[in-house]
Amino acid sequence: MAHYFGFVPSDKLKALISEAEQVVASNENVEYYPYRDALTHQTARDLTDNLLVGLVEIIPNPERQASMRKIVGTIERATDTLLNILLGKENNKDVLPSFHFLRDHATFIDNEGIKRVGFKLSEKDANTITEGFAAITPEHVDRAKFKTALETMNEETLTHFISRYAETLKLGMIKRKSVPVAKSAIDKGMSMALNKLLPDLPNDSLNRLANYYRPFIIEKPE
Repeated sequence: MAHYFGFVPSDKLKALISEAEQVVASNENVEYYPYRDALTHQTARDLTDNLLVGLVEIIPNPERQASMRKIVGTIERATDTLLNILLGKENNKDVLPSFHFLRDHATFIDNEGIKRVGFKLSEKDANTITEGFAAITPEHVDRAKFKTALETMNEETLTHFISRYAETLKLGMIKRKSVPVAKSAIDKGMSMALNKLLPDLPNDSLNRLANYYRPFIIEKPE
């Protein structure tokens, strides 16, 4: 069995995926890069919505909710800034590798036949994540294991959708060097969110948080 991280795309992202696939498959005489750019921006928004925005409502304290929303806003702006730097006008030949990555390495079909946006996890990372999620139950809570699981999931997601995806882009040296710097800033923001969120959450909220994230990890046959 293999483990995947993945979420069901929003209706907007579904439409953009379908539109991009049709444009490329039909060999239309149009520029591909606007489709790629729109698809990339929306994928980033969906990721943020699923990984961060959804969990804000789990926080019982209104002040902490407001603090988390500020952190989420900072992460969204940092992501948009990075994408605006990396993306732009390119010829169709140079855009195709990005489409192929998003099609072949950033989507999969789950056990119910539903297309998800995501990727296959390494066995080591899958074990860390599943063990960490299993460490949160109504009877027992291991915050350290759970935090490690969330950090691993976030890190692998950023690596896949920023670092690996950026390898498909035709970038000059300066833009290429900006990728790890921006990734580090986004990673720092996500770590800050976890560090603010986890220590003071009561056990019932931790269980709600674990239940929120569990559906993102899919076990399916190789």
